[in-house]
Amino acid sequence: MREIEIKAKVSDMSSLLSAIERAGITLSEPIKQHDVVYGQPGAADNAPGSTWLRIRTENDARVIFTLKQQHSGGLDSKEHETEVSDAAELAAIIATLGFTLYSDLTKTRRKAHYGGIEICVDVVDGLGSFIEAEKLAEDDADGTTIAADLWQELIKLGVDKADEVFDGYDVLMNRKLAEEQQVSTED
Repeated sequence: MREIEIKAKVSDMSSLLSAIERAGITLSEPIKQHDVVYGQPGAADNAPGSTWLRIRTENDARVIFTLKQQHSGGLDSKEHETEVSDAAELAAIIATLGFTLYSDLTKTRRKAHYGGIEICVDVVDGLGSFIEAEKLAEDDADGTTIAADLWQELIKLGVDKADEVFDGYDVLMNRKLAEEQQVSTED
């Protein structure tokens, strides 16, 4: 299966949450997610065919292992996911396979299923607030058409397409950290 996702930066969370409520969408209780992402040495951000491994710990208890293989770049990827019992042991296995740490971030997520899609409202430590809409599709699905349909749903909630973000939180965090490091070395 492919996960096709769109994402936008949220500047006014209160207005967004009101629009979600008016649309009859019920968000889950907040879920704390700690995501540790590993990549192959030298892999380019979002390069088609690149493989990324994620260990996600939810509410300091449930551990989910995800393999994402970029399809067309950005937020379009083939995805396989399973629950595991030991995050530390899985991290050791991943390191033994030669993957290296790419990012480590924490977010608070509220989600809902609505009209065949999943909507996620995220507050990412160090990055800010975002909304995502995603849909699982067959491997040969037309990602462009699905993304356009997802945008129609977000636009109904008052999300402006001009606020679209084309990268995952891991990529955004790495860019931010690189920029901060560059500024600190210039001082």
